[in-house]
Amino acid sequence: MQQLITGIIASPGIRIGRAYVYHGSNLIIPKYTVEPGGVEEELGRYNRALEKTKNDIQSIREQISKSLSRDMADIFSSHLLVLEDPMITEKVIRTIREERRNVEWVVNDISMDLIQGLSSIDDVYLRERIIDISDIHKRLIGNLQKTGAPALPDLDEEVILFATDLTPSDTAMMNRKYVLAFVTDTGGRTSHTAIMARALDIPAIVGTINGTSMVQDGQTVIVDALRGKIIIDPTAEEIEEYNRYREDLVLLDAELAKLTHLPATTLDNEVCHIYGNIEIPEEMKMIKEHGAQGIGLYRSEFLFLDRALPDEEKQYLAYKKVLEFFKPMPVTIRTLDVGGDKIYAYNKTVKERNPFLGCRAIRFSLENEPLFRTQLRAILRASIHGNTRLMFPMISTVEEIIKSRNILYQTMDELRSEKKEFDPDIPIGIMIEVPSAAINADRLAEHSDFFSVGTNDLVQYTIAVDRISEKIAYLYNPLNLSVLRLLRHIVDASRKHEVPLSICGEMAGEPLYTIPLLGLGFRNFSMGTAFMHQIKRIIRSVKIHECEELVDEMMKRDVTGEIEKVLLDYLGQKFPAMLF
Repeated sequence: MQQLITGIIASPGIRIGRAYVYHGSNLIIPKYTVEPGGVEEELGRYNRALEKTKNDIQSIREQISKSLSRDMADIFSSHLLVLEDPMITEKVIRTIREERRNVEWVVNDISMDLIQGLSSIDDVYLRERIIDISDIHKRLIGNLQKTGAPALPDLDEEVILFATDLTPSDTAMMNRKYVLAFVTDTGGRTSHTAIMARALDIPAIVGTINGTSMVQDGQTVIVDALRGKIIIDPTAEEIEEYNRYREDLVLLDAELAKLTHLPATTLDNEVCHIYGNIEIPEEMKMIKEHGAQGIGLYRSEFLFLDRALPDEEKQYLAYKKVLEFFKPMPVTIRTLDVGGDKIYAYNKTVKERNPFLGCRAIRFSLENEPLFRTQLRAILRASIHGNTRLMFPMISTVEEIIKSRNILYQTMDELRSEKKEFDPDIPIGIMIEVPSAAINADRLAEHSDFFSVGTNDLVQYTIAVDRISEKIAYLYNPLNLSVLRLLRHIVDASRKHEVPLSICGEMAGEPLYTIPLLGLGFRNFSMGTAFMHQIKRIIRSVKIHECEELVDEMMKRDVTGEIEKVLLDYLGQKFPAMLF
């Protein structure tokens, strides 16, 4: 019987194949009391297993560094930091000595306590670190029992891999020749496993909740990691349709690839720009190969998600690498956009009842000024290596941008006194992603060199809808009239005050919204690579007055469904061969 599973797109693509359900290793944790004379031997077992685990991870890190990049290898450096944490080691040794429990029992309890603590945090970023802790835990227990680290079996046929979760080392070591795609119950787009999937160019859907329990070995499945769905036991017609779709995509990609080095200019010669969104330096090459004219959003969060905070030098080198790669094209670096509960070093802070409305993004940076200043120093020092633009996230008040700029100017003075070079004229912009910033865009324009609209949060906060909630997720629609009106207000303010404007949320990277955004007045788009060519084709196929007329017609409607219908009818006539 056909079933449909939905999840989060971690790495885009479409694959059809046979399911293989990976159960991992079922760890059996023995529990017994150690005789007084056996305590030292038990400690010896722990130390030997700990060293073996470190060596295993170092080997994986070296292999990944050679086959992929140092950035990917750094994921496993964070695993080593956990193993070398003196607090954990001291707790293991003290518990074995005082309670005389066997080492597997002690290690398992400590790991489970840590995982339980992370799982109770109401934030996706930190919860996704559970998989990393689980990876280390399984490997250490396996070495204690001398069963070896859990690994995928040597596959000899192509499969779609299903698993409750996949650890980063599982993902790194899987045979790319035979794993067509993978699907997991847990995880999110920012998990280390998802990042590895994108680096390996393996289509992946994560966070399906119960996907593994709904599929059996050998069943035919379609993984549609462009729409975030998995079809189990598809009909012959569906398989044929998706095969045609894949063939069309290959042909379309080949045809669209010819546009790579052509300008994104409309039929009536309105110049637009397409930039890339980047999370890790590993994505640079693919973004440039797709014809991006620079980076519109460099998310710096990846540097902060390990146990140890990145120092100034580590950040400087990461930013420098991207700036040099894209020089002379612009690179917009966004300062840290997380809350304290997403960072290991701050995970003992008071738990927030609603982190989405709490101390996050620029609020967190202003609250933790030393960390903020360190990041600003690194960005400023790197600014001499390319065309750098600095952006503050989630600005909601004029006070925040004034305070942020003052701290930046103080940091500049420090660097001057230290005789360290930086670009004193670096453009300073803000993310507009909350309604208060959109409403006050004219006032914020007085303190900003540029605006970038983050539609993901703007839609969520405008409609007051939690995208994660299954009950009300249907309300999350960028074509809601209130969202369209806010976007038009932002465009009007930016034009009136001559502040350059771009858009970098999910709307910017979806072909469905390209023409409405053009009609609203957006000309600079920042996105992932999945639909970069298609969006350029759309831009090169329309005239601005057509787009404006369409938006006017859409905004005459009150109901979101009717607005959507107006758009889809137009697109169906204008681009009959394209799927929206």
